[in-house]
Amino acid sequence: MSDLPKPKYKWRQTWPNHPKHFCGYDGSRHIASIYWNHMGWWNWFMCWNWARNASRWKRPNGQADSAREAALEAEKCYEAILRCEWPGMAPEDLQCMLDNEEWMRTRL
Repeated sequence: MSDLPKPKYKWRQTWPNHPKHFCGYDGSRHIASIYWNHMGWWNWFMCWNWARNASRWKRPNGQADSAREAALEAEKCYEAILRCEWPGMAPEDLQCMLDNEEWMRTRL
């Protein structure tokens, strides 16, 4: 058993026929995805980064040796974004993302 802490958010398999691809959720918010790369590592990337100026951020993705490590790294990134502490991020970026999320929720 790994000495790493357990992920804080809910992670579930993305598709039934892809056993090494998972999505992470904070409630109903899809925050990140992780997947096994055939070269031998796990990739993680943020799905919750729609800020108008996100192109100036440090890239919100990376690699890890295990699925758990990838999930933990994605969660650290997500929480840094929520605190407006992700490198290159400005407070208006978070507000833009929250506004976009609300607009998406109410347009249906």
